[in-house]
Amino acid sequence: MVLARSRSLFLLGFLMSMGILAAAYYLQWKIGLVPCSLCLVQRFFIALLALSCLAACVHGPGLRGIRRYLVAHTLLISAAVAAALRQLWLQANGEQPKVACQPGLDYLMATLPFPEALKTLLLGTPECARVNWTLLDMSVPEWSLLALSGLLLLTLGGWLQALRLGARAPS
Repeated sequence: MVLARSRSLFLLGFLMSMGILAAAYYLQWKIGLVPCSLCLVQRFFIALLALSCLAACVHGPGLRGIRRYLVAHTLLISAAVAAALRQLWLQANGEQPKVACQPGLDYLMATLPFPEALKTLLLGTPECARVNWTLLDMSVPEWSLLALSGLLLLTLGGWLQALRLGARAPS
């Protein structure tokens, strides 16, 4: 019965991750916001989290597997949170760019060596410091942090459940 609840948690994590990605693509395609490099990094980690949650839900792992998935989910959420915090730091402390547009991801990957392109993606570009859209006076990375905190709470719930399972397991 308890393992069935872990499948439900993984399914909920998958649905939440897909909801975050759907909102991001809605902002891009319907509102017209162009994602900066840090937004793309956040999407990448959230997409990996969604895939991992779906795999965990389909797999239906035992206690060891649940713990492994939870470690992976904690790391993926932490990486996405780090990218969102970096973007918030750039918005608070960075100089607002005068340039209308930065080169896209395709251009970065085509013109720069991979380590340099990766560094640019992870550190952000001046475009990441621009606040293009707000809702309830919160920018996109703030909303992202709010959504990621929900995913983190769900993962913490999974950890609590795994700890209870481990305490009940015979030695």
